[in-house]
Amino acid sequence: MNDERIRPWHKNAYYWEYKGKPVLLLGGSDEDNLFNHPDLVMRNLDALTKCGGNYIRCTLSCRDPGNVWPFMKVDNKYDLDRFNPEFWNRLRKCLKEAYKRDIIVQIEIWDPHDFWNRGDRRPWLKSPWNPTMNLNYTSKNTHLLEEWSYHPSNKPQPFFLSPIFKDEVLLRYQEKFVTRVLEETSEFPNVLYCIDNETRAPPEWTLYWAKFISERARAYGVKIQLTEMWDPWDLRHELHSVTYTHPEFFTFTEVSQNNWQRGKTHYERLLWFRKILVKYGRPRPMNNVKIYGAPMPRHSAIPELNLDRFWKCIFAGCASARFHRPPTGIGLNEVAQRAIKVARAFTSSFDIFHCEPRPDLIFDSKPEAYCLAKPDEVYALYFPQGGKVRMRISDYSRSLEVMWFNPEKIAFTIKEVLQMKNGTVNIKAPSESLWLALLLLHS
Repeated sequence: MNDERIRPWHKNAYYWEYKGKPVLLLGGSDEDNLFNHPDLVMRNLDALTKCGGNYIRCTLSCRDPGNVWPFMKVDNKYDLDRFNPEFWNRLRKCLKEAYKRDIIVQIEIWDPHDFWNRGDRRPWLKSPWNPTMNLNYTSKNTHLLEEWSYHPSNKPQPFFLSPIFKDEVLLRYQEKFVTRVLEETSEFPNVLYCIDNETRAPPEWTLYWAKFISERARAYGVKIQLTEMWDPWDLRHELHSVTYTHPEFFTFTEVSQNNWQRGKTHYERLLWFRKILVKYGRPRPMNNVKIYGAPMPRHSAIPELNLDRFWKCIFAGCASARFHRPPTGIGLNEVAQRAIKVARAFTSSFDIFHCEPRPDLIFDSKPEAYCLAKPDEVYALYFPQGGKVRMRISDYSRSLEVMWFNPEKIAFTIKEVLQMKNGTVNIKAPSESLWLALLLLHS
């Protein structure tokens, strides 16, 4: 299946190819660890397929009601030498069903939010990795503490310092778990790998696992796609540099935390990151496995904000856009399904894979507009709230056909021909609401 595997597209590595064809990943789901919710997984996969989606998140997390842990329980304690078949069966079933539907699954191996005490759930107190909850080690022969109340973004758990502490006892079990993850998943061509969710662990942790995972995958004869998801919202933070300065390990990038940014800052940071990838190695896909719809963490999603971030990711040339689960995202509700359907229809109507973000072509925009273009052939525009723009198209005068895509009708509903003057043209949206447009040059 190596020829089928998802990988950066050989003609434009900012995008993915799957089964030999370029593909834009669009998605949403109602849980981040969908595989561990047997009653929900099939409903979400079917709904996603129906609306044209092809991308889900698969955090190997176990803290929700009804989830199972990857280890067997013996006399009220877990045995880390014995894996729980139900956990792995759920994971493989999810991957198999996703593969049948050509859905890409992005796996996150570690989730720091499983390793601290919070609210009523307090997952660390119930975790098999807690020294009080397993038969295999204690807080005396590892660096682990029985209680950990610090938020993961404030202070890394000793669990995420094992390579630095040379905590050999813990590392042995961590390596055993990661090896099992690869054994169960590497045969599937529709899988992407991310080491952590929102980590602020030291770079040594991430680079340790990047090397370990890459070497194990090669031993299986598999070329996997790997990244890390750093916690800082600002893509210019030094932790993000670990990913883009190590292209030998990280074949794609995760920019989800940028989705806490708003307005033009959100878009401009993506463009900055896109350029920095070229400076340090080569273009690589920029994935958004989480697009938040809330203004701040622990706030509820605002659908309009979620949609705006979704479209800005696409128009910044990102390789994927997925709605985060509720409450800080809209998951796979009706609004999300409709947006995915709209995005699939619109982006399939032109050659997006040869386009690039071109904010330099837009000036005098009121209020704001965004452009993807393959200059002298096609220009795609996103108007969040209607308005008008003046665009620089070419250095000479030609006629220009504007095709307006109405998201409400999921179709092109208006066509008009405009005349350029001195290589520029004025374009006005049909109304003060979300509009998409294609600009086609006539000879």
